[in-house]
Amino acid sequence: MRLEEIKGFGVKRIQKLNEAGLSNPSDLLMIFPSKYVFRDSKISDFAVGEEAAVVAECASEPVTKFIRKGLSFVRAVFAQGENEFECIWFNQPYVKKQIIANKTYAIIGKIKSVGKKTQIYVSAFSGVDGDDDIITIYKAYNGIPAKILKEAIAQVLNNVTIQGQISDDFCVKNDILPLNYCIRTLHRPQNREDLYNSKFYAALQILAFNIAAFLQLKGLNSQNKENKYQDNYATLQKVMSSLPYKLTSDQLNAVEEIVRDMHSDKKMNRLLEGDVGCGKTIVAFLAMYYAVMSGYQAALMAPTEILAQQHYAKALDFFGPNIKCELLCGSQSKDRRLEALFNIQTGNAQIIIGTHSIFQDSVVFNNLALTIADEQQRFGVEQRGNFENKGKNVDSLVMSATPIPRTLALTLYGDLDVSLIKSMPQSKAKIFTKLVPKQKEKDMFDYICRKASEGEKSYVVCPRVDDEESISVTKVYSYLHKKYGNIVGLVHGQMKDEDKNKIMRAFASGTIKILVSTTVIEVGVDVPDAINIIIFDAEAYGLSQLHQLRGRVGRGTKDSYCFVISKGDKPDNRLDYFIKTNNGFELAEYDFKMRGAGDFLGKRQHGNDSIFADVSINETLLSRAKELADELVASGEAKVTAKSFNYIKGLTLN
Repeated sequence: MRLEEIKGFGVKRIQKLNEAGLSNPSDLLMIFPSKYVFRDSKISDFAVGEEAAVVAECASEPVTKFIRKGLSFVRAVFAQGENEFECIWFNQPYVKKQIIANKTYAIIGKIKSVGKKTQIYVSAFSGVDGDDDIITIYKAYNGIPAKILKEAIAQVLNNVTIQGQISDDFCVKNDILPLNYCIRTLHRPQNREDLYNSKFYAALQILAFNIAAFLQLKGLNSQNKENKYQDNYATLQKVMSSLPYKLTSDQLNAVEEIVRDMHSDKKMNRLLEGDVGCGKTIVAFLAMYYAVMSGYQAALMAPTEILAQQHYAKALDFFGPNIKCELLCGSQSKDRRLEALFNIQTGNAQIIIGTHSIFQDSVVFNNLALTIADEQQRFGVEQRGNFENKGKNVDSLVMSATPIPRTLALTLYGDLDVSLIKSMPQSKAKIFTKLVPKQKEKDMFDYICRKASEGEKSYVVCPRVDDEESISVTKVYSYLHKKYGNIVGLVHGQMKDEDKNKIMRAFASGTIKILVSTTVIEVGVDVPDAINIIIFDAEAYGLSQLHQLRGRVGRGTKDSYCFVISKGDKPDNRLDYFIKTNNGFELAEYDFKMRGAGDFLGKRQHGNDSIFADVSINETLLSRAKELADELVASGEAKVTAKSFNYIKGLTLN
């Protein structure tokens, strides 16, 4: 079966799937429902402020109300027997045509109480035609409507039998539900128990296969390499001693481990892991310098253009005029890009820094020997493979500023040797984290404005771009800009890269002193004179993400402040722990024990994160997955190649 055979999938939709890395029907089956709605759930089961998920009948014609420019809502009355409630859709006037009186719908949204009325502010809904006890809700995927996606998945399920990478015989032997059963149940659940069991055993198999795949990749990647480095360590030591600061013992150990790997006959596959601000970038630059000293090229890939440009600016300063550096990113002009491609192909450029653009077909290296992927958790395994394949058996270094518990690291980076940087440079500024009660918010804003007049810069982070009911960047920006003027800037993920980069440059140069932002500034943004960061609705983030945000300040020599605003009257235990703890490794262990792996796995780019929604990826589950993985490898049950990371082995037509 091919994507072209699925009804509703024309050339444009298939192209959208291909752009997202989906090339065959089995990939579709790994896009699981985002929500499950149980028919027996009552509106009375949910408290005000909770997210409700109910099945109800539309009891009135929907009505559209326009409040003012940019704000409208659709309202309709729904009923569950004698219980009636209103459903509200904000700024979605097209919904009026989609809701039909006397028809049944699955509704998801936050419960509100207005006088004696109960309302649901709808975040997702779907028509219900049959009498299924559990209704599945899908999200739109890369521009493909949820309805089309759901129908396409149904067509595939109706026509194929699924073969998992782990055979049915192996599953039966180990008392595991086969992947064919799990996937069918996840898309077409019959009852709560089967749904939970299928989630659990699918998660177990995916984790086990992940670990088994990494164990095999480690063997595949330990190939003999042709690149031979000259012994220039004495020269590298002179470079290190000439730095304006002294490297920590952990940094020196990491450099020694990397150089030792580079001199090995086997290709290097190493993870450089360290807390925010520990000095990973200088270690990476020293490794690149070592490659250049032997006549090779070295390339660094960053997940965002902002971060790539920052690395490029630092590289120009570090490598000086005698080593040519080049930048590759999407916003470059055609002429500038052609010049960069020429310099890379001819070997004029020895240091290359870029975004995903760096592994496009048009990029041809002269003698690439070392690749470095910064913020590794932002890249998928296949993307890393594409990058490494730009050279022949290149040495590979990947970096992560998100400290990860050891047991989880086995799942995420099982094919890599690890260098840890735990100590901080002595010159590292201190960051003080303070809880700000809601009644003190005005004083806090007055404080950062007063500091702005003294040259200090501040971030203000909100979890949402636009939300009428709660805090959002557009709302906060409007308030601050009206009060303090053009020293306030706005940046979020829905903006074009060109506009984001313009605002970030203005912030870095000092034209903008207060930057209101979503989490687009979470990774790698380096503005040394940013002293304060305010984080609204802090409970909305995982601890590792909060720690990354906090790491945007304290990057210079001046002590800095992180102000957190709780959703409630007082912080929960997690937020309280964050306020008291500055160590990223301790925060990661705490978050893993309290919440499982969601915050870590949520950044992986396999497209399968939703399968973990109701299953805690904890040490017990990982331990069992590791046992299964060892058995899979020993028995030869699961075989992978460097680019084969699909959990479905194949589909057999019925």
